[in-house]
Amino acid sequence: MVVLDRTVTLATLRLVEEVAGFGQGPGVPVLLVVDTISERHLMYAVERGVVGVLLRGEVGYADIVRASRKALCGESPLPPTLVRALIERLRSLPGQQPGSGDLSARELEVLRLLAEGLSTAEVAGRLNYSERTIKNVLHDVITRLRLRNRTHAVAYAIRSGAL
Repeated sequence: MVVLDRTVTLATLRLVEEVAGFGQGPGVPVLLVVDTISERHLMYAVERGVVGVLLRGEVGYADIVRASRKALCGESPLPPTLVRALIERLRSLPGQQPGSGDLSARELEVLRLLAEGLSTAEVAGRLNYSERTIKNVLHDVITRLRLRNRTHAVAYAIRSGAL
């Protein structure tokens, strides 16, 4: 989905959240086309599902179509100035060591059972928790680690060596 706006506002960012399905599982990749965007808004937008940003003064219709196709294929079109802003922001974040230190024992157990193919209800039954508790555990992991959905959470745990 392409979101076109002159200036990034809170309304723009809410629309991005809604379209991208932030916090609700996999959503639609969002390409943001704007005149300008602040570093703060850029970080907020990326955290909530924007996969690419184009600056209107630097692109034409054909560039937007091409970037939209790339975004659907998993690429993240960004102008070099915005890539630099993201890199600088990432450098300023406190370092985290990957691995099981990011996840509690309960979170790891929930993710391990999900990786085995169990449903939320089956995980809850196996661990003697309510389904709501399992959903809360998943939501906490996804939100804290800025992941897209439960599948991404399982993949994160596997890649980090926690599972």
